[in-house]
Amino acid sequence: MLIKRFQTEPISIFDKLFDDLFEYNSINSEYRIPLYDVIENKDEFIIDMILAGIKKEDINIDIENKSLTVIAERKGVDDIKFNKKGTYYGKFKRVFNLPDDVDSDNIDASLSDGILKIKIPKIKERKQLKGKVEIK
Repeated sequence: MLIKRFQTEPISIFDKLFDDLFEYNSINSEYRIPLYDVIENKDEFIIDMILAGIKKEDINIDIENKSLTVIAERKGVDDIKFNKKGTYYGKFKRVFNLPDDVDSDNIDASLSDGILKIKIPKIKERKQLKGKVEIK
């Protein structure tokens, strides 16, 4: 029997809701998509990403053109014989498109107990464009 495996996330109404804020960019199948939650409160967005067994130095977070990219790698151990292997060793990647109302200069990340927590502050106050334009 041939079983075909897909490495995409299931689509649900909840995924669609958050994809409107943090739109998913498709990625190469070389990477797995880590499990994550996106939480919003009045001051910030918080991304909690499960990266169990991955060291801080094996995680890279980049921001470019309103996109936040997390790339991580869980390195395997060659001298272990598994009776059953239910975890994944290899590369993980997730790209989030950031909304306009975030302060991308003050994003903070921490790793504790296998959870990568990324805090993305919202802009506190938007400047109102107000004034008079002189016609020449």
